[in-house]
This record gives sequence, structure tokens and C-alpha cells, in this order.
Amino acid sequence: MGRLRNRGIGDGGRERRIAALATAQRGLVSLEQLHETGLTTSAVAARAQQGTLHRQHRAVYAVGHPSLGVHGRLHAALLACSGEAVISHGTAAALWGLRDRWPTLVDVTARNQRGRKIDGLRCRRCRYPSPLELEEFDGLAVTSPARTIVDLAGILGNASLRRLVERAAVRKLLDLPELDAAMRRARGRRGIARLDAILVDWRPQDGSLPDVRSEFEALVLPQLLARGLPRPGCNVPLRLDGELLIPDFLWLDRRLVVETDGRATHETPPSFQADRRRDQLLVAASFRVQRVTWDQIHREGDAVVARIARALGARSSCSS
Repeated sequence: MGRLRNRGIGDGGRERRIAALATAQRGLVSLEQLHETGLTTSAVAARAQQGTLHRQHRAVYAVGHPSLGVHGRLHAALLACSGEAVISHGTAAALWGLRDRWPTLVDVTARNQRGRKIDGLRCRRCRYPSPLELEEFDGLAVTSPARTIVDLAGILGNASLRRLVERAAVRKLLDLPELDAAMRRARGRRGIARLDAILVDWRPQDGSLPDVRSEFEALVLPQLLARGLPRPGCNVPLRLDGELLIPDFLWLDRRLVVETDGRATHETPPSFQADRRRDQLLVAASFRVQRVTWDQIHREGDAVVARIARALGARSSCSS
């Protein structure tokens, strides 16, 4: 069949076709594609032995050299599935920047999940994503951020799931309407109720998502709201003495500003001086300023929130 279908393709034409496939697929070709160029299984094996093809998965080869990089490794995983498949779960979360660590195995969700196990891949057994839950990331088919969060809700513990939502908010990937739709489609799956409870603090009455810009802000905001404090403005521009300031958290009617001082951005000498100047401008305009450090929120979070509550004239659920 292969010889008949490819009659007339000479060695030069075959090599150009293989090169074109590899160029379009991050240096990769599948065994099926090699067969379509007229190469037999034994010819592919001979090329692998010669070092012109490098086996990545069953029936997937790198052309010319074995070094793929992260995205090449993910593309190889999709080719290995030999059907409709999408990067999902922990691998999708790392690809979207929602988690720092890449899983050891590549997580995929395939439409046809039957067949033997493929080394290096973890085929997740769940509903194949709907078209609304699929996106393309640098040429890779991947679950959308919303579907990725829903998939991981049944796997992660509460603390890890909360951090996933916080990271999505910082990276502007926390789309509540899309998440709600994905949760409706996943009704009955494990973790959906826990995810819905975590999202309560991210559902403002006016429908606008809080504009958190750091993981520290995303960590502190839910702790404030969970204790019954009024919702602050997040990174709302404030012009004082002709200068534009953007406080982390602002209660304009209470004349209170809370700044989150992360180690990475607030411990250098220039940032220290800039912070002091900001404080002086705010105090001169009759604002009160409270600064919260990373260590404080982790070591004495309840006490920090209680102090903010007192400054607001509100009663926190953690206060006596």
C-alpha cells in the first residue's frame, strides 16, 4: 500500500517531505507519517540505528538530533497518542504558568483512551474537553486555564488549589464565567465543591475581578475577605500632590492603605527609599498606612488581619 501510494516519490522528494514535516512539528515525525513518505518499518529502524532518527516515544522520532526542549517534548507526547489528544492537568498548569514545577510525566487527555501505556505519558481518564475548553499555546493543543483548574480541583489539596487560583488571578487567567461554565460541565466530579468555595472570595458584587498584581497580594486578599472585612480597591490609581500612586489595597472611605511588602521587590535600598516617600505622601494626605510583610502574613496572619480590622473600625471574625 505504501509503495503504491507514494509511487513516483524519489529519495530526494522523500527527504524534503520528512524535513518539511519535522520543521512544522518541532523536529518530530511519527511512524505513520514516515510510512506515508514510503519508508518501511525496517527502513525506519535502520535510520534510527544510523542516528538520523531518534526515538522519543513508541512510533515518534526526532529528526537529526535528540534534543527537543520542553515544548518539543510536549509535542512528542501528543504525536505519541496517534489521535486527538491535548496537554492537560499538571502539565497544562505549568505551561500556563499556574505552577512552577513540571510533572515528571506529561499529562494528556485523549479522546480515545484505550490502548497500551506509553512511557513518559500519563493519560488522564476524564471527559475530553469541549471546544470551549481547548486552546492553542505556541502550536500545542492544551486545556484552557479554566478547564485546567477544574481538572486539578479533584487532585490537589485545599492549600495547593487555593494557590493555583491565586496564581491564575495574578496572571489574569482567572476568568470566572469560563470557570463557572467548566464547573457546570464537570458537575459531579471530585473537587468542584471545594473549588467553588475558594472562588467565593474572588466574586465581587459588581462583577469585576480584583486587580491583584503579585502572588503576595493574591495571598492576602482572600484572608482579608474571609474574615469579614470590607472589600478593598486593588491597585486603584491615586493621585496625590501631582504624583500617581497605586496602593496594593485601598479603602478610600476609611482613608486606609495596606501595602504588601514582598522580599523580591521591597528589600532593595531603592525600593526602601521609594516606599518611605510613598508613605509620606499618603500620610500628608490624611491616609493611614499599614505595611504587611511576607513573614508576618505566614507567621501571624490572624493578628495582622485583626490589626487591619481595628484600623478599619470593623470587627474581624478572628478578633475577640
